Amino acid sequence: MTDGTPWGGGGWGPGHGTGGTGGGGFGPPPPPAPPYPPQPQAHQGAPWYPPHSGYPTPPPRRRGPLLAVAGLATAALVAGLLIWAPWGGDGSGDGKGPSAAAPRDPAAEAERMLREAAETMSNTQVVAYRGDFALDSGASTPFDLQTTPGGWGRGSLQDQGATVRLLTTDDHRLTRAGKAYWKDRGYAGDLLDRIDDRWMDSSADLPEIDDLTTPLDPSNVSDLLRDAAGRGRPAAIASSTVAGRPVKVLTTANGRFWISDSVPRTLLRLAADDSPAASGPLPLPDGLDTTVGALTGADRETFTTAYERDLSALKSAVDPAVDFSTTGKARFSPCGNSSCTARFTLQNSVYEGLGDEEASGEPVYAEISIAITLDGRKVKTCTFQRKMKPSGTVSLTCTATYSAATTRNHTVRGLPDAWARAVPDPELVRLRADFAKGVTDSQAA
Repeated sequence: MTDGTPWGGGGWGPGHGTGGTGGGGFGPPPPPAPPYPPQPQAHQGAPWYPPHSGYPTPPPRRRGPLLAVAGLATAALVAGLLIWAPWGGDGSGDGKGPSAAAPRDPAAEAERMLREAAETMSNTQVVAYRGDFALDSGASTPFDLQTTPGGWGRGSLQDQGATVRLLTTDDHRLTRAGKAYWKDRGYAGDLLDRIDDRWMDSSADLPEIDDLTTPLDPSNVSDLLRDAAGRGRPAAIASSTVAGRPVKVLTTANGRFWISDSVPRTLLRLAADDSPAASGPLPLPDGLDTTVGALTGADRETFTTAYERDLSALKSAVDPAVDFSTTGKARFSPCGNSSCTARFTLQNSVYEGLGDEEASGEPVYAEISIAITLDGRKVKTCTFQRKMKPSGTVSLTCTATYSAATTRNHTVRGLPDAWARAVPDPELVRLRADFAKGVTDSQAA
């Protein structure tokens, strides 16, 4: 597994003033300056994420030995000019001292920093965020999130005193919390028991999850940086530090960005603006203020292992937007002292405003069980997996065998139960394959 961080970006070169040929003092010229040593090239690894729409960024071309030699010669020549130009004067002075260097353009430097930080972000395989953002209620809440370009991430947030775990894929947003939290959110009955500490689709019930995770996709943050660079001079440029590292704080229409002074230019913190740009990439979530880092080495391996474990747990993930009910009366026939067959017809329905299966025509993947009891004692459980149309019905039978005394009457009951999967088996197979491919591509980078 490649352990190096695939971060790119270049440094800020010294300001190159233009010296004239006139003027001059007395005495011999100073000796030429020693050449600059050749600068190491930052390795540009491929971004790590399972395939999604669009093509991956190709790796940069490697520079050959001849180009390195040419670069060394150029560095030596430029160094010589830097030594001689100040002593030669600018053609208008008295030739008795060094002339003032040409002032740097803060707007141009800020634009370069934004573009280089965008390139660094694009080449980071796993980005880690830790900070705060605003819920729909307006309350600020802490969160942490580790995510790859393409939106494959995991993390958590604090809400109503509870920890809510987050899991995102290319097109799924899921949460996991305890029963007490979901009860406060209005869930009740059998569904409340079913979603206790299990992954569930929260795309409609907790829109804040999508509001947080989608804009923080590293691809979108890279686009925000590039878009800010193209909008001209930042509203403000200041110096500060993040975790002891000197940074420039650039206030733009897309937010505030804390970018390292040193190369590779790296985004170390970002915060949402009160009035985000009306067009361009997805804006940052309201109230966002978060540190930004890269997971490398053992930390990245830990992320990979934990994410694969979470994917496996999606086999029991619940879609709370779908409910089930029996239609008509259950029939028990034939039924006697040695066996009984229960017959049920079940229908699914989507809670209004909670799901889009019915509107989009997406099928419902139902997990169904029928338990048969004899005089209150369970004697048989039949399980079924059915792919259903939205608002569709399915008829099922379950036969139990037993030995009942013929000297008295007995009571046989059938107890159906059903729930909808948030991630059906075919989709789970795809998710595992795409994520595994992303890991393999990362190791080969």
